[in-house]
Amino acid sequence: MKREHTYYIWPKNLDFSDKLALIQKFAAERKMIVHKEDYRSFRVKFNRYESASTSSVDEFLRIIKKNPHFENFSFEAMYRTKKRDKGIQFHITLQSGCIYVAITTSDDDLGVVAHSFVRNEFGLNNPNLSEADHDRAKYLQATIFLGRHFDEQSQEPSQILNRFLSLIGFRIIEGDEYRAEPIPDKVKKLIEGQDIYVGLVIGNREHNWLVAESAYARGRDKHIIMIVEEGSNFHPSIHGKDFEQIPIKPSHVEQSFIKLLQEFRSIGITGL
Repeated sequence: MKREHTYYIWPKNLDFSDKLALIQKFAAERKMIVHKEDYRSFRVKFNRYESASTSSVDEFLRIIKKNPHFENFSFEAMYRTKKRDKGIQFHITLQSGCIYVAITTSDDDLGVVAHSFVRNEFGLNNPNLSEADHDRAKYLQATIFLGRHFDEQSQEPSQILNRFLSLIGFRIIEGDEYRAEPIPDKVKKLIEGQDIYVGLVIGNREHNWLVAESAYARGRDKHIIMIVEEGSNFHPSIHGKDFEQIPIKPSHVEQSFIKLLQEFRSIGITGL
């Protein structure tokens, strides 16, 4: 059985050489050692120009002890009993801002204990992210069509909203400027190509263009979220009460950010 875990949080002062040495101690307490014929590999990348590798765990631990400011490493070792009838393999990697721990053993209970040991000794953890709501989960792609007015009044809030959505991982697509005509085919295709429609309603004026866009998105089964500034003449009874609506005070589009995050977590976004 192979169990794998990925962690994104650990102590900033973590001494990897000391903690990885505990892996040998864990195995030794179960009368397991590294045998010469078993696979083992230890690699460390110090910077973009320099790296090192060895098959000796002791040499590897000395290297990272002497050079604690490295970019990434990979620790792979098999430990077995003297009779070779029981064993456990550890694969621990630090790379791209996460620690990956894979443990393989024929005794799954031992694998669970080993993972708990590594997690506790290294102080590993993960962000507290809420799971998708099973009744609402759609697991959509992180693509948004942002509908808005193309004028000075909407320019700044739309830029702030676009920046926020981009920073949390979404690809944002916008259409053309408003025209007093049906939605152009180009805009229809852009809406159809995204999983989510977000409409930004700013100002007390006509919002027919946004109503038409979001209605089209609804007809194409897109998930729709409307961010509505207080004081605008945008009425849910006209637009459809089943749309997710987030009210904001004038000139405070950032008030929508927490609600947006909650909505995205609730419906589930793949890759985020």
